Amino acid sequence: MKYPFILFFISCSFLPTRAQENEDSKFKLNLGGALRYNYNYSSWKPNQKKRGGDFGFEVFRITTDAVYKDWELHVDQRFYSSAFGGAFLKYGWAQYNINKNSHFKIGLIPAYFGPQQFNSHSWFFQLPFYLGFEDDHDMGISYSYENEKLRFDFGFYKNAEDLTLSDNDPVSTSRYSYDISGRNKEVNQANFRFNYTVGEEAKHIMGTTLQYGGIWNLDTKEMGSHAALGIHYEMDYMRWNLKTQLISYHNRPKNLDGESNDVLEMAAYNFPYNTAARANIYSVGLAYTIPLNKKIIQSVQVYNDYSFMDKAVSTWEDTQMNILGMLISMKHVYIYVDYASGLNQPWLGPDSADALTTGMSDNGWESRFNINIGLYF
Repeated sequence: MKYPFILFFISCSFLPTRAQENEDSKFKLNLGGALRYNYNYSSWKPNQKKRGGDFGFEVFRITTDAVYKDWELHVDQRFYSSAFGGAFLKYGWAQYNINKNSHFKIGLIPAYFGPQQFNSHSWFFQLPFYLGFEDDHDMGISYSYENEKLRFDFGFYKNAEDLTLSDNDPVSTSRYSYDISGRNKEVNQANFRFNYTVGEEAKHIMGTTLQYGGIWNLDTKEMGSHAALGIHYEMDYMRWNLKTQLISYHNRPKNLDGESNDVLEMAAYNFPYNTAARANIYSVGLAYTIPLNKKIIQSVQVYNDYSFMDKAVSTWEDTQMNILGMLISMKHVYIYVDYASGLNQPWLGPDSADALTTGMSDNGWESRFNINIGLYF
């Protein structure tokens, strides 16, 4: 089976990467992708510090965007190293445009929550991403409507990406979006997001998101629930961009007797960890774009993103995350230069398994200097 796929992929690689249109069918196809590398220097890795950091492969991605009359197809296939989950879809959906203001999506679609498309400016995202509330995609169907001032999105998601379709297997940890994993699975989720835009010189976007769904436990065979409320505000004024959000969520799993219902496992990139079943998350990000329009560098955006997780269990340590950085934009090259700091953050410190639950009172802030270089085509 793999050889026909390879031949198909090679044949597709010779197709033009810019949109092409057949005059008879009005079919448009755009193939693109990226190759990205990472340099990182982490404060909690003594041997890496002695080496002066590490530089290696991050991801190779292929994107496909096709349009035929009122239909669209959008796919993003990722290829990470096996340690980070290997190959998997970030998203893949078919879209039907009812008119210029509204459309349906079906497939591995966005789980609409908070500012669109991102709640952050940096390569690291913000804390909502690590808890499934930013740049998340699940299997379902959605309807969206948008005009100059209003936008609302409604989605029903049967489940997160399921690679086995078995009767009682856990979800795979090889995935892009953070989803409930381990002995629980998220099912039958509904999201409703509403945005209202005002202003001309200064553009203000105010919105809210409601999310509710089930949590199926593979051991007890019982259905729990999860719910979240988000309130967000975004502003664009001249070269400034501001993103803020408050999220309050409550997961109610039906775990086995003796297992805590205050803890819920989540996973992505082949990296599972425990999360607090109930918490509030506060985030704010500010960015300023400097247009250069030079032959090599088009613009530089400097930013700072900060987020705070207030866990419902009073004896647990809170989690904080701050990213100070800049995005250097060239014609086909994008470079993120980030200084990321974390307190009880699973990707920014040695305590990954329980950083988002109990944490450790004697943990201090850890930091990672990171340069991500992306070559896009």
